[in-house]
Amino acid sequence: MRNIYKTFSLVIILISVFSSCSKKGCTDPMSLAYDVEASKDDGSCTYPEVAKKTLVFKSTGTWCAYCGDWGKDFSDDVTSDYSSNAQIIELHSNDNFSVDVGYLMQSHLDGANGSVGVPHFYVGTAGVDNSYSLLSAAIDSDVALTPEVNLAVNYTINSDSSKMNINIHSKLADGFSGDDCYLAAYVVEDGQVFEQNILGNYDPNYVHNNILRTEASGSGSAFGVPIVFSSTGDNIKSYNDVLLAPSTLWNYSNLYVVAVVWQQDGADYRFVNLVR
Repeated sequence: MRNIYKTFSLVIILISVFSSCSKKGCTDPMSLAYDVEASKDDGSCTYPEVAKKTLVFKSTGTWCAYCGDWGKDFSDDVTSDYSSNAQIIELHSNDNFSVDVGYLMQSHLDGANGSVGVPHFYVGTAGVDNSYSLLSAAIDSDVALTPEVNLAVNYTINSDSSKMNINIHSKLADGFSGDDCYLAAYVVEDGQVFEQNILGNYDPNYVHNNILRTEASGSGSAFGVPIVFSSTGDNIKSYNDVLLAPSTLWNYSNLYVVAVVWQQDGADYRFVNLVR
């Protein structure tokens, strides 16, 4: 009987070892889906998507009468017309959604374009006159460019500790050198219900989307941190335990990350590409 138990235990051990040794998953350490325990690749590796996308900043405020009027119309039209290749980030000022990184970005935009009030739209850091045809033309022009850096992002949220972990893979493309590049990881939120001025009348059930909440690097810059690409053209950046506001203030299920590569150009920063 003792030998039977020994044999049974040995079989269990061998099955466990065999199963461990043959675990399937992504075996490429250059993929954000890399599984350190996997020994057999199952095709689950993910890589930066080859696509040119556009960043649109919107200067806004819950107190602003036109922000809930034509400002909302412009935002809705961009979201509808460019659902797969344009990302709006709202920069709030002097209201409940205002944050330090938003003020830093707005200060830079004002310095580059002059102070033009709210609502106002920018493609990258370039201001666009208050005309949807001009805004859409600027987006079309940027989307048509060949991507110089492609990106992939994944993130997890630990709701118990109010922390987020973010991983970003940036990959050079089209012979771009990658010199003087910066990487920003903007944490953005949709679906916040809060009052909004609409031509002098406040709507208490207004739904605010694309709200800039924080920038994950904590660098104190609106443009994140400098990045250097490897000889293969790759850069993988991770941010662990990024602090979030309490879930009573931010809806964690509506948070997402917009990873943006910028290139410093003198005192300005040129938008390169993004991934959401």
